[in-house]
Amino acid sequence: MYVYHTYVEIMKVYLMHHANALTAEQDPDRHLSEQGVQESERMGRFMKAQGALPARILHSDKQWTKETGERVADALGISGKTAIADYSVMPEDPVEPFIAEIESGNSDIMMTGHGDFLIRTASKLLTGDENNSAIDFRPGNGACFCLEGSRSNWVVAWALRQEQLAG
Repeated sequence: MYVYHTYVEIMKVYLMHHANALTAEQDPDRHLSEQGVQESERMGRFMKAQGALPARILHSDKQWTKETGERVADALGISGKTAIADYSVMPEDPVEPFIAEIESGNSDIMMTGHGDFLIRTASKLLTGDENNSAIDFRPGNGACFCLEGSRSNWVVAWALRQEQLAG
């Protein structure tokens, strides 16, 4: 009797809500606050300890999502692997382009972005329906979910909020 095994590449998708940013009144460009810098660097150190090594870190065109991704990348030792997504990833934007990128890839990927977009992405991967909320970023800033799987078989591998790291 022969048993055939189909090898399926398991990948990880890291969804990180951007770290704390200065208000528009404090800084019109909305750079990360000192708290946000610490949040990003803490998450990067935690991820490194977990063996995380995304091939790249995507973000929106907003300064605070870019800086979050860059600081995490620096902590992971993968500086230069961050980029603005080739499609819009604002809270109300469709998640299908990012889902398609995940499904067509064979390496781990990270998105440092906006809560609603990330929640809908995770919901689509985990349940098949982006409107069927499966995760939440409360409180949001600097929290991260690691999803693990392939095709239509995804699970939450871990989730971490900043207060869990700050202690």
